[in-house]
Parts: sequence; structure tokens; C-alpha cells
Amino acid sequence: MGLEEYKQFRQSKIQLSTRLKLTNIFSGEWESIYKGEGIEFADIQPYEPGDDLRDLDLITLIESGEEQVIQRAVGRQMKMYILADMSGSMRRFKDMFFSSKPDIRDIAIGLIGFSACNVYSPIGLCAFDKEIKSFLPAKFGEESCIKIMNTVIDEDYKGAPVEADISGVFSYIFENVNKQNMIFFISDFKDPVFEGDFSDLLRPVAKKFDFIPIVVRDPIEKDIALKGSVNITVRDSEGGKGKEIYLTPDKLKTMQKASAKHLQHLEWHFKEVGLDHVVLDSPSIDDCYRILSSFFEGRKRIRV
Repeated sequence: MGLEEYKQFRQSKIQLSTRLKLTNIFSGEWESIYKGEGIEFADIQPYEPGDDLRDLDLITLIESGEEQVIQRAVGRQMKMYILADMSGSMRRFKDMFFSSKPDIRDIAIGLIGFSACNVYSPIGLCAFDKEIKSFLPAKFGEESCIKIMNTVIDEDYKGAPVEADISGVFSYIFENVNKQNMIFFISDFKDPVFEGDFSDLLRPVAKKFDFIPIVVRDPIEKDIALKGSVNITVRDSEGGKGKEIYLTPDKLKTMQKASAKHLQHLEWHFKEVGLDHVVLDSPSIDDCYRILSSFFEGRKRIRV
């Protein structure tokens, strides 16, 4: 399969799977989670000829077959932005060791994007590595979601893998995104800046935005076991250099322990700053949907 064919296949698979599996990861009424920030749901009424089909309550239609229309009051629109880490450790390339990370990232982007579309919220994108690779202002509708997915897939194949500039991307969104908007920061948080005390780095964005870190982990970092030792050819995620490693069960366990310790380190600092976070460690759409929808269900219970 050629590069262009593979990109089209990957894009169509993500879009189709996401739209089939997804109704809405944002549980309940949008304004019940974010008081005064989202669209106000005024009432639900039976469908009548002439009503906008986009206002159909899809959940009610699927569950009971009844055609109900969501009536909306005029309110402020909360914009959402996805900060997509496109640095070396999150890029798709030949002989990458953590090969599931790009898939998990793309599934998360699809779920968030189409969910935003379903709750009539504008969605935008900031894709970055050591520089801002692409910035799409938040817009309404399915077309915006598809453009975001196209952009992420295109950027995945541009240039050599490089490190991320976390301070740079935070400075950029401060200048280009209004306060109180929702930002999903999708990354594996492997940049050196996250190895030490990064609380001061997060506090400004946590204060200005509804900032949600989404930690992407490859399944091999969690609970995969080796029955025997293997030789694996891998490439340096940040520099593109290839090498062969001899991976033993003990080495894998050591790596998994280090990954778990790093995750605890991240979670401690998120809590220190007062941020809720999500961990995605499966390339299954069902698993990602369950984790994200449960996260927002939990936020709704806390805030209502």
C-alpha cells in the first residue's frame, strides 16, 4: 500500500469507526458540566416537519426510536482546542518501539472532535513539535472535525522526528486562544520538562483555560509480558537513528516500572496544580470512548 493510499485508509477508518461508536463523550447536558460556558439546553420537544434535523436528540432516537428535538436558548459558546503532540515520541515512523501511541492520539482527537460537533461547540487544533506545525481556529461542524483529522494525518508524515517545545506551545496558545476555553493537551509527556517539577509551567494555563491533560501510554508500558528474549530494531524517536536492542523479560519489567513511576510523577503534579487528567493506554476505540465518557460523567457529578 502506497503512502497516499495508507493515509486515506487510516483517515477513513478513524472517521468511520469514531462516528459509528460515538454519540457523545460529554455526558448529560453540556451546560450542566460548564455552568454559563456552553450552549444552554432549554427543552426537548417532539419533532415536527420543518425542524432542523441537526437538532435531533440522537441518544433518544437510538435508545427508543422517538424523534425528539433539542430546543436551545441563546448562550455563550465554549470553544474547544486540541493540542496535539507531534514530536518524535508521538510520531508514526518505521521501526518505532511504542507503535500504538499515534493510533491512540488519533482516536482521542476523533472522539473529542466529533463530540464537540454533537454538542454544537466549535473545535480547533494546535499541532506542534519544536514549533507550531498547524493552527486551526475553532469552528463549528463536521467539516471542521474532518479538516482536523486530515491535518493531523498529514503532519504525521512531514519532516524528521524532533523534540517538543512545551513552553513555546503554551506561549502560543496564550496569545491565540481566549480564556475559559477548553483545551485538551494530548501527549505522552515524555519531554524532559516533565521529568522534574513542572507545576509552575502548568499553573498559568490551568488558571486561564479549562485545561485537560490526556496522557497517552503504549500498552507495552503497562502490562504486556515477554515469554522470552527478542532482538528488536528500533529508531530513535527524536533523531531518527536506528539501532538493534536485545529486549529481555526483566528489561521490559524494568521499563514498565519506570513508566509507572513517571505516570505517578505526572499525576502528583497535575493534582498539585488542581488539574483533572485522563490516561489512555489502549488503541481500542471502545476503550478510549469508555475512559473519556467516564471522565466527563465524573466531572458532571462533581459540578452539578
